[in-house]
Amino acid sequence: MSKFPIKREGHRTTILIATLIVLVVMLGACAPAAAPFAEEVSSRGYGGAAPMPEAPAAEMAAPMEEYAADAAMAPSGSVTNVSAEGALQTERLIIRTGDVSLYVEDTRATQQRIEDLVNQYAGDGAFVVSSSEYGGGADSQPSISISIRVPAERFDATMDGIAGMAVEVISRTESGQDVTEEYVDLGARLESLEAARDRLLEIMASAQNTEDLLAAEAQLTAREEEIESIKGRMKFLSESAALSSISVSLQPYILYEPVDEGWKPAVTFRRAVESLIDGAKGFADFLIVFVIAVLPWLLLFGLVIYGIVRFIAWRVRAGKEKRAARAAVQNAAQGTGEKTES
Repeated sequence: MSKFPIKREGHRTTILIATLIVLVVMLGACAPAAAPFAEEVSSRGYGGAAPMPEAPAAEMAAPMEEYAADAAMAPSGSVTNVSAEGALQTERLIIRTGDVSLYVEDTRATQQRIEDLVNQYAGDGAFVVSSSEYGGGADSQPSISISIRVPAERFDATMDGIAGMAVEVISRTESGQDVTEEYVDLGARLESLEAARDRLLEIMASAQNTEDLLAAEAQLTAREEEIESIKGRMKFLSESAALSSISVSLQPYILYEPVDEGWKPAVTFRRAVESLIDGAKGFADFLIVFVIAVLPWLLLFGLVIYGIVRFIAWRVRAGKEKRAARAAVQNAAQGTGEKTES
């Protein structure tokens, strides 16, 4: 019984040795086939010894167009991640605007005080955007509207300072718009478009024919326009956040308006004469229009109505006469009959 285990163990050893021999033979056969593949890899530049041959510009331009389009029109998912990280490192951009309407003692003097206040912050970029006057006269003050831009950090102080110049504050409105997310998203899009532009410049440098060069140039022009548009929007948002806008309306306070105590009879007489002349002119104009444009139609309609009335009256009168004649004939016949019977 002990011989069987020994034979089995020797048989297993023989199988193991045969398997090792087969593996060695197979490895030896694969080695020559691997050498051409290594040479091909080296010749194509994967090993870094030989340069990679340039692909045709047309074949490179198509992927570039898809890449640039994807970069410009990427969904908000990838941009949101960039925005979320950038927002932590970027100061928040808040566009603040204010509107204040005031009653003041002297509108022109208050306007000058507001301009002096703005000039204090001129070193930080503050300036008067526009101003206009309306109404007023020799004995009354005009109403004034003025628009100014002041540094964002001076917004509250400027609003309080302007309100303090009033006899009465009619209205005061302040608002703010957070544009941080839009600004960061525009920055991410700008980076993608600039990368696409650089790729297009490389493609143009390696273009092999005029057609490829013109196609790349057209795409480059489109990317440049988008880049300039985004830069302009970013500049607008940045400047709007840096300089807040305030609109001020100045109205003269009625109690501070001078009282007109002068009585001028000559002026009153002249105005009365002018009113009389204007009234006479208006009445004369009415008569001219009535005689020329209205009276002929009235005469025509009057004649038509008169004819209709006359015709109706004639018909009524003729009917009465016929009935009266018929009644007279009947009465005469009845009288003749009575005489015959008698």
